[in-house]
Amino acid sequence: MKPLSSLLRLAVSVVAIGAALISAPALAGPLFTVNEGSVPGSAANQVVADRISFEYHARVEQTIVGGLGGGNDPFTETGFLTKAAFGSPNGGSVPSQLNALNGYGMYGLFTITGQSDTLAGGIHANFQTLTMTLYIDPNQDTALSISNVAGSPVNVGGVSGDDFAIVTYTLDVGEAHIFAGLAQGDFKALLNASLTPQGQLFFINPDPFFPLESLSGNTNSFIGGSLTDSFVAMADGGGLELFLAVPEPGTIALLGIGLFGLGMTARRQQGGQRQA
Repeated sequence: MKPLSSLLRLAVSVVAIGAALISAPALAGPLFTVNEGSVPGSAANQVVADRISFEYHARVEQTIVGGLGGGNDPFTETGFLTKAAFGSPNGGSVPSQLNALNGYGMYGLFTITGQSDTLAGGIHANFQTLTMTLYIDPNQDTALSISNVAGSPVNVGGVSGDDFAIVTYTLDVGEAHIFAGLAQGDFKALLNASLTPQGQLFFINPDPFFPLESLSGNTNSFIGGSLTDSFVAMADGGGLELFLAVPEPGTIALLGIGLFGLGMTARRQQGGQRQA
């Protein structure tokens, strides 16, 4: 089978994520199984889920060359995400030891680079690179923070010496929007996922594991942005992650037909929620 184009793969990503956000079981992500007993200090338990919810915090450093526009204004985004809960196809959470008393935590450290342009009084950011590593925090004693100082890394404090990596990610394709008013936005990306040896003990089904992950959600706060001057902004938000297998090209084309309509419906729903 020939490799899929980034555009078509993103179409599948958007359809799957959109379905997850509106809790439509028919287009939910495929099921995966987690072996929580592989985490030191955790009880033996297996979790079957189709998604993981998360929140994120990041710093965006945007360079504007002669006024934002033309799609050639570079940016770097540095931040972290923390996993909140495993989810099921019906939209509810699945009981687990993630963030539970005497359980474990899970977090990712990421860096994104790309170029930006204006869009309807806001910003459209096209991702060019994305690297992220997902870690297990066995005792939930790692403290994460990000400052507004340009060029500074995520601060990983507390007791992090027992944390271990389970997944590494690289970018397939992705983008983000900051709406007019530079206060809120959305994002979506399709990532290449690779399990570490310890990750293979944690994510045990399917085997081999899914090679792709869709990440999508909303930016709820974007402070410090500008359409005319270079800036450092702080962003916060959350979303859902779904693991994906590579579908057949015919399936991708069929799902891609509904992409535009789904996006417009989601945008109208977001507009109604903001006005409520």
